[in-house]
Amino acid sequence: MRLTRRVRSFFREEAWDFPEHERPVVAGSPATPEHALTLRIAYAFVAILVGLTGGLGNALVIVNIKELQTGLALRAVQAAWLPTAYVMTNISANLLLIKFRQQYGLRVIKLIALGLYALLSLTYLLTADHWLTLTVRAASGFVAASLTPLCLFYVMQALPGRWRVRGLILGLGISQCAFPLASVISPWLSAGSHWQSIFLLEAGLAILSFAAVGAFRLPPAEQQRVFEPLDFLTFLLLGGSLALIAAVLGLGRLEGWFETQWILLFLSLALPMLIAALMLENGRTAPLLNMRWLGSRDVARFALAILMARIVLAEQNVATAFLTALGGSDEDLRALSLVILVGSVAGVIVSAVTVNVEKLVMPMMLAVTATAAAAFVDSSATGLDHLPRLYLSQAAISFSAMFFLGPALVFGITSALQKGSRELLSFIVLFGAINSIGALSGQALFGTYIDSIVTISQDWVLAHQSALRLAAVLSFITALYLAVLLAIRVRHKLAEIHRRKRAPNAGADTFDPAACIKRQTGIRWHPPSVPFHTRLVLSATAATGAILLLAAVWLPAR
Repeated sequence: MRLTRRVRSFFREEAWDFPEHERPVVAGSPATPEHALTLRIAYAFVAILVGLTGGLGNALVIVNIKELQTGLALRAVQAAWLPTAYVMTNISANLLLIKFRQQYGLRVIKLIALGLYALLSLTYLLTADHWLTLTVRAASGFVAASLTPLCLFYVMQALPGRWRVRGLILGLGISQCAFPLASVISPWLSAGSHWQSIFLLEAGLAILSFAAVGAFRLPPAEQQRVFEPLDFLTFLLLGGSLALIAAVLGLGRLEGWFETQWILLFLSLALPMLIAALMLENGRTAPLLNMRWLGSRDVARFALAILMARIVLAEQNVATAFLTALGGSDEDLRALSLVILVGSVAGVIVSAVTVNVEKLVMPMMLAVTATAAAAFVDSSATGLDHLPRLYLSQAAISFSAMFFLGPALVFGITSALQKGSRELLSFIVLFGAINSIGALSGQALFGTYIDSIVTISQDWVLAHQSALRLAAVLSFITALYLAVLLAIRVRHKLAEIHRRKRAPNAGADTFDPAACIKRQTGIRWHPPSVPFHTRLVLSATAATGAILLLAAVWLPAR
């Protein structure tokens, strides 16, 4: 009985009456009290660990897809299903996970997710069966979707109240930096000769994150009864249609876009399911997604801009393959990966430091324009003598990619918060879906374009040069579109100022994320002390995770 109470206490959210200015904007998110410096530092380390755990596993699978294909004895199409299955479930997971956090609490969901993630990662080590590995990969994608918002929550707790908008950008950036980091650390893994090292690393990170999250509690989240039976029908229809679209985009290039029956079947199912989900949500009194707000002109313009930007940012994958086509060595590729990682980290930091809630479209436009210019520079390369210039342009693109995403996220969140909490949940789902679909669309577009030129010319260098020019043109078009959005935003702002001059007390106040931050005046919340037995278990868990990480690096080759 005592053990049962301890387990329940470990997973349960504690009760705490926070002042109004510290309560979360929406249920399912932690409160935002001020913390001591030492606790903020601990939260920062947990945020980095959780953010990398959520993104690094799949990034390592993508980077080492050829090695995995050899190690698991898979065909090219079978190997491509591994990251695609991950995205199929990851893209739709937020539809349910948000409401799970709201109804059952943040702590229990995140600990169960991390525990399942660790077990699923270890499952890879027990089998080389393609179908079981594919199933586990899909389940991991669903579980990992809960880790990105968890990273955001920890970063925001690590920063003072006036910097929490910057925390949104830093939290998103940590997860996005997982892919360039995977390219950098892959040579230190023994993935080329022993595919289990990837899954050992993934399991080790998940176990370490479980211990860290268990030891350093977030402030309690408010809970509400939010689930309705029709939510699950919406999830099946909308989530299923997004998953089918992701499968087509991920595998269409390898299978032949309209030459394979399953692709035509998936497309014929996805469109009716999507329409049915939208009609269902539009007719509900308490919908899972606010379709009227999502279908408004401002949100539609914003969604199109994000989609276009994510497509052109896939240029970086083309540039990496271009270096190989030019005859670049493994050392050249590793140097390029390091350059991209440094540029990405710099982009996240500069974006967080310079963010201005009132001026968000301009940095987005500048970032896409820089991507266009760098892509044009890349397309003129004809040999390895252009390598230094390629490094510089790719550093600029990786910087721009991260510099773009932060303001885009803040722009959407601040716009949603002006309307209400339900719109915020709708935006989170929209932002995640568009990012995933846009990235897959960019890879599919440029990959198919390269294949078509190679079929005609038999020249890989020419094909990649043409794809880079296409990326540059699309980038300039996106920048022009963002300029139009900026002009519309300025016009609306001037009209609002004019209205306020005529009627100073009319109209809604502009959302200010820092306006509600006040100094704590009562008893300040702090994490409850961890019992000795719990500390012992968490220490053993962390040690197990560390051992798995070391094994991933020093696993003997076969």
